[in-house]
Amino acid sequence: MTQRPHPWQAYNLRGSPYFQDNLSRNTRNTSLSLFVGRQRELQKLLIRIEGSLTGSRQAVAGRPGIGKTTLVEAVKADARDAGYWVAPQSIALTPEASSLDLSGQVLSGVYGAVTAACDNPSAPEVEAAQQLITSFRLHGGGLAVGAFGFSGGGSRSEGVSQPPSALLLDGPRVLRNLLGYALAQGARGVLLHLNNLENISTDHAQKAADKLRAVRDQALMLEGLHVIVVGTTDAVCTAVLHHDQVRSVFSEPLVLDPLSLAEVEHLLRKRYKALQLDDSGPQPAPVDAAVIQELHGLFRGDLRAMLRALEDGVVELLIADQQQTNASGGRPPISRDALLKVLHRLYQELLKQQLGSTTWKRLEAWAAKDAAVSQTRKQLQKIWKLSQPAVSRILQDPGIAVAVEALPRHGKDPIQYLLTGAARLALLDPAEGQVNSSNP
Repeated sequence: MTQRPHPWQAYNLRGSPYFQDNLSRNTRNTSLSLFVGRQRELQKLLIRIEGSLTGSRQAVAGRPGIGKTTLVEAVKADARDAGYWVAPQSIALTPEASSLDLSGQVLSGVYGAVTAACDNPSAPEVEAAQQLITSFRLHGGGLAVGAFGFSGGGSRSEGVSQPPSALLLDGPRVLRNLLGYALAQGARGVLLHLNNLENISTDHAQKAADKLRAVRDQALMLEGLHVIVVGTTDAVCTAVLHHDQVRSVFSEPLVLDPLSLAEVEHLLRKRYKALQLDDSGPQPAPVDAAVIQELHGLFRGDLRAMLRALEDGVVELLIADQQQTNASGGRPPISRDALLKVLHRLYQELLKQQLGSTTWKRLEAWAAKDAAVSQTRKQLQKIWKLSQPAVSRILQDPGIAVAVEALPRHGKDPIQYLLTGAARLALLDPAEGQVNSSNP
C-alpha cells in the first residue's frame, strides 16, 4: 500500500514540530526534552520534594501559555521515577467547590496515586478510602470511582449520596491512614497537582485561599503528602499568600519568566532533529530564524500561542503550495513577510468572527493609539469613550481573553491590559511596517 505524502515532508520532517499537546507521560512517546526547556526550575521543584522528609507544599505561577503545567508534568514524571506515587489526574480548584469538596478531591487524588502504583491494592486502608469516595460523590467536583480505580477531572459527578458529615468526620483519618499505607509499601511520598487557577477573578482566587486555609491541617500537612499548586501569577499568589496560615507552610511561589529567545530556538532545534525524516537529507527548518525572533517578541514568551501561530501559518502556506510538498526537504524556509502576511489574514478573520464587529472596532481604536503599549481601565475609558462599568464588563468577559491579557498586578497599582500577540497580528498589517515592538 502506497503511503500518501504529507506536507511536512517538504521540510524533511515526519510531522509538525510545532505541536502544543498537553504533556503526559505517554504523549506521542516523545522525550520530555521536546516539551520542557526549564531544567533549573525543574530541579528546584524536585529538590524541595526530595529534600523534605515529611511533605512539601509548592506553587508554580506565570502567564497563560508559558509552560507551567508542562513543567509540573515533567516534575511528576521525574518524581514517579524517583519512587514517589503520583496522582494520575490534577485536582481542579474550581470557584464553586467548597473546602469539603477540596478535602474529598485530595483524598481521591491520593487514592488514585495508590491504585496507579499498586496492581491490586486490597489493604483495609485502601478499601476504607474507596468506600468513602464511592459513597460520597462530590457535587460538581468530578469525583468518581469506577471498577478500575480512580478517574477524575471535569464535572461528571451526579449529586451527593450521603451527608457531608461522613467525609468531614472520617476523611482526615482515612486520608492519613492511606498515606501511611503508601509509605509502608515503599513510596517515598505521594505527589498531587492542584490546577485550574487560570483566568479567574480576584474574588475566586481569595475563595481558593480560604479553601486552602480550611483544609491545611487535615489534608495538606499530613506526612508523606507533596502538593504543587499551579496557576497565573496573581491567582496563585493570592491563593497561597493571602492567609498567614497558608503562607507559612508553602514555599515561596516559583514565578516562571518567559523562555528566552535562545531557549525557544534550542527547543525547536531539538524538535527538528527528533522529527527528521531522512538523517542523510537536509537539516529541517520550516521557517527563517527571523520568524522565530519576531513571534517570540510578539507573544512575549507565550510558547503555546507562538507554536500555534507557527503551525497555523506554515500549514496554510503548505496547503496553498502543495505542488512543492512531495520532495523530501525540497522547500526553502518560509520568510518572515510571507508568514506574517498569512497570519494577519487568518487571525483577523478569526477575531472578527469570535468577538463581533463592535468589539473589533474597539480593538482597532486601541491599536490606533498604540497596539504595543499596555492600558489601564481608565485609559481604555478614554480610548473607547465608555463608562468605567462598561469597560469592566468588556474586560471581565471570558471571550475577550483571545485578544486582551491582564498583566500581573504590582501592589495596589491599577491593572494593566495588553493586546495579545494574536490580536496584534490581526490588527497590524505587516505590509505597512513592523508588527513587533519592544515588550512593555
